[in-house]
Amino acid sequence: MARNAEEPSLPCARTASATLLGDEDSTVADFNGEFPNDDSCLEYIKEQRWPDGVAFCENCKKEEKHHRVTGRTAYACQACGNHIYPLARTVFEKSTTSLKLWFYAMCLMGSTRCDISAKQIQRETGVTYKTAWRMFRQIRTLLSEDGLQLEGSTIEMDEMYHGGKRRRLGGQGASHVGFTGSGR
Repeated sequence: MARNAEEPSLPCARTASATLLGDEDSTVADFNGEFPNDDSCLEYIKEQRWPDGVAFCENCKKEEKHHRVTGRTAYACQACGNHIYPLARTVFEKSTTSLKLWFYAMCLMGSTRCDISAKQIQRETGVTYKTAWRMFRQIRTLLSEDGLQLEGSTIEMDEMYHGGKRRRLGGQGASHVGFTGSGR
Protein backbone atom coordinates (compact mmCIF):
# COMPACT_ATOMS: atom_id res chain seq x y z
CA MET A 1 0.00 0.00 0.00
CA ALA A 2 1.61 3.24 -1.10
CA ARG A 3 1.62 6.06 1.42
CA ASN A 4 2.43 9.72 1.32
CA ALA A 5 5.36 10.47 3.65
CA GLU A 6 3.59 13.33 5.43
CA GLU A 7 0.48 11.27 6.20
CA PRO A 8 0.67 8.97 9.22
CA SER A 9 -0.75 5.58 8.37
CA LEU A 10 -0.68 4.37 11.94
CA PRO A 11 -1.65 7.42 13.98
CA CYS A 12 -0.77 6.13 17.41
CA ALA A 13 2.60 4.64 16.56
CA ARG A 14 4.59 7.79 17.18
CA THR A 15 2.50 10.66 18.42
CA ALA A 16 0.32 9.16 21.10
CA SER A 17 2.53 6.47 22.52
CA ALA A 18 1.67 7.45 26.09
CA THR A 19 -2.04 7.40 25.33
CA LEU A 20 -2.22 4.20 23.32
CA LEU A 21 0.97 2.20 23.49
CA GLY A 22 3.61 2.93 26.03
CA ASP A 23 2.07 3.95 29.34
CA GLU A 24 2.49 1.03 31.73
CA ASP A 25 0.01 2.46 34.23
CA SER A 26 -2.81 2.92 31.72
CA THR A 27 -5.86 0.69 31.99
CA VAL A 28 -8.73 -0.30 29.75
CA ALA A 29 -10.80 2.33 31.57
CA ASP A 30 -8.20 4.98 30.62
CA PHE A 31 -8.36 3.82 27.01
CA ASN A 32 -12.17 3.94 27.01
CA GLY A 33 -12.05 7.41 28.55
CA GLU A 34 -9.71 8.67 25.84
CA PHE A 35 -11.51 6.90 22.97
CA PRO A 36 -15.13 6.28 24.00
CA ASN A 37 -16.40 5.79 20.42
CA ASP A 38 -15.47 5.79 16.74
CA ASP A 39 -16.06 9.54 16.46
CA SER A 40 -13.32 10.27 18.99
CA CYS A 41 -10.96 7.94 17.10
CA LEU A 42 -11.77 9.66 13.81
CA GLU A 43 -11.20 13.06 15.42
CA TYR A 44 -7.83 11.83 16.73
CA ILE A 45 -6.78 10.68 13.23
CA LYS A 46 -7.93 13.99 11.74
CA GLU A 47 -5.92 15.95 14.31
CA GLN A 48 -2.82 13.90 13.56
CA ARG A 49 -3.12 14.52 9.82
CA TRP A 50 -4.49 18.07 9.89
CA PRO A 51 -3.98 19.90 13.23
CA ASP A 52 -6.94 22.12 14.14
CA GLY A 53 -8.78 20.84 11.04
CA VAL A 54 -6.79 23.08 8.70
CA ALA A 55 -5.94 21.28 5.46
CA PHE A 56 -5.16 22.11 1.87
CA CYS A 57 -8.38 22.13 -0.16
CA GLU A 58 -7.90 20.78 -3.68
CA ASN A 59 -10.93 22.73 -4.87
CA CYS A 60 -10.07 26.15 -3.34
CA LYS A 61 -6.32 25.65 -3.82
CA LYS A 62 -5.59 27.05 -0.33
CA GLU A 63 -5.41 26.07 3.33
CA GLU A 64 -8.90 26.07 4.85
CA LYS A 65 -10.60 24.91 8.03
CA HIS A 66 -12.63 21.72 7.60
CA HIS A 67 -15.65 20.67 9.67
CA ARG A 68 -17.11 17.21 10.31
CA VAL A 69 -19.84 15.97 7.98
CA THR A 70 -22.60 14.35 10.04
CA GLY A 71 -22.96 10.61 9.50
CA ARG A 72 -19.84 10.25 7.35
CA THR A 73 -16.11 9.80 7.90
CA ALA A 74 -15.50 13.04 6.05
CA TYR A 75 -14.73 16.67 6.78
CA ALA A 76 -15.97 19.51 4.53
CA CYS A 77 -14.08 22.66 3.58
CA GLN A 78 -15.73 25.68 5.20
CA ALA A 79 -15.25 27.74 2.02
CA CYS A 80 -16.45 25.43 -0.75
CA GLY A 81 -17.73 22.24 0.92
CA ASN A 82 -15.19 19.93 -0.74
CA HIS A 83 -14.73 16.75 1.34
CA ILE A 84 -11.53 15.30 2.72
CA TYR A 85 -11.32 11.84 4.27
CA PRO A 86 -8.92 11.24 7.18
CA LEU A 87 -9.06 7.47 6.68
CA ALA A 88 -7.93 7.67 3.03
CA ARG A 89 -4.65 5.88 2.31
CA THR A 90 -4.53 4.27 5.76
CA VAL A 91 -5.19 0.72 6.96
CA PHE A 92 -8.62 1.92 8.10
CA GLU A 93 -9.78 3.08 4.65
CA LYS A 94 -11.88 0.14 3.49
CA SER A 95 -12.26 -1.61 6.82
CA THR A 96 -15.71 -2.23 8.25
CA THR A 97 -14.16 -2.90 11.66
CA SER A 98 -14.78 -0.09 14.10
CA LEU A 99 -11.98 2.42 14.64
CA LYS A 100 -12.17 1.86 18.39
CA LEU A 101 -11.36 -1.84 17.88
CA TRP A 102 -8.44 -0.94 15.59
CA PHE A 103 -7.11 1.46 18.22
CA TYR A 104 -7.56 -1.13 20.97
CA ALA A 105 -5.69 -3.74 18.91
CA MET A 106 -2.84 -1.23 18.44
CA CYS A 107 -2.87 -0.61 22.17
CA LEU A 108 -2.65 -4.35 22.88
CA MET A 109 0.16 -4.90 20.38
CA GLY A 110 2.19 -1.99 21.65
CA SER A 111 1.76 -2.42 25.37
CA THR A 112 2.54 -6.11 25.85
CA ARG A 113 6.04 -7.08 26.89
CA CYS A 114 5.91 -10.32 25.00
CA ASP A 115 4.33 -10.81 21.63
CA ILE A 116 0.57 -10.90 21.23
CA SER A 117 -1.10 -13.22 18.74
CA ALA A 118 -3.98 -12.68 16.36
CA LYS A 119 -5.91 -15.20 18.48
CA GLN A 120 -5.43 -12.99 21.54
CA ILE A 121 -6.65 -9.95 19.56
CA GLN A 122 -9.70 -12.00 18.58
CA ARG A 123 -10.42 -12.85 22.23
CA GLU A 124 -9.88 -9.29 23.47
CA THR A 125 -11.84 -7.47 20.76
CA GLY A 126 -14.55 -10.00 19.88
CA VAL A 127 -13.91 -9.92 16.13
CA THR A 128 -13.55 -13.03 13.96
CA TYR A 129 -10.15 -14.67 13.70
CA LYS A 130 -9.89 -13.63 10.04
CA THR A 131 -10.43 -9.98 11.00
CA ALA A 132 -8.04 -10.22 13.96
CA TRP A 133 -5.36 -11.79 11.76
CA ARG A 134 -5.76 -9.03 9.13
CA MET A 135 -5.54 -6.31 11.78
CA PHE A 136 -2.52 -7.98 13.38
CA ARG A 137 -0.72 -8.36 10.05
CA GLN A 138 -1.34 -4.78 8.94
CA ILE A 139 -0.38 -3.22 12.28
CA ARG A 140 2.77 -5.37 12.47
CA THR A 141 3.73 -4.45 8.89
CA LEU A 142 3.28 -0.74 9.53
CA LEU A 143 5.25 -0.83 12.75
CA SER A 144 8.15 -2.64 11.09
CA GLU A 145 8.14 -0.25 8.09
CA ASP A 146 8.51 2.73 10.40
CA GLY A 147 11.56 1.24 12.07
CA LEU A 148 9.57 0.39 15.19
CA GLN A 149 9.92 -3.14 16.38
CA LEU A 150 7.73 -5.21 18.64
CA GLU A 151 9.47 -7.64 20.94
CA GLY A 152 7.92 -10.62 19.17
CA SER A 153 10.27 -10.51 16.20
CA THR A 154 12.73 -12.85 17.93
CA ILE A 155 12.16 -16.59 18.13
CA GLU A 156 13.15 -18.03 21.48
CA MET A 157 13.34 -21.75 22.21
CA ASP A 158 14.07 -23.01 25.70
CA GLU A 159 15.59 -26.33 24.73
CA MET A 160 15.76 -28.86 21.94
CA TYR A 161 17.50 -32.07 20.99
CA HIS A 162 19.24 -32.57 17.70
CA GLY A 163 21.39 -35.35 16.33
CA GLY A 164 18.82 -38.03 15.69
CA LYS A 165 17.97 -41.16 17.58
CA ARG A 166 19.83 -41.95 20.79
CA ARG A 167 21.99 -45.02 20.32
CA ARG A 168 24.15 -45.00 23.41
CA LEU A 169 23.37 -45.31 27.06
CA GLY A 170 23.62 -42.26 29.27
CA GLY A 171 22.15 -39.84 26.75
CA GLN A 172 25.23 -39.62 24.55
CA GLY A 173 24.81 -39.19 20.82
CA ALA A 174 22.26 -36.39 20.90
CA SER A 175 23.20 -32.99 22.14
CA HIS A 176 20.96 -30.69 24.14
CA VAL A 177 20.91 -27.08 22.93
CA GLY A 178 19.36 -23.80 24.05
CA PHE A 179 18.73 -21.37 21.21
CA THR A 180 17.69 -17.78 20.68
CA GLY A 181 17.65 -16.45 17.14
CA SER A 182 16.09 -14.01 14.75
CA GLY A 183 12.72 -14.85 13.23
CA ARG A 184 13.61 -13.38 9.86
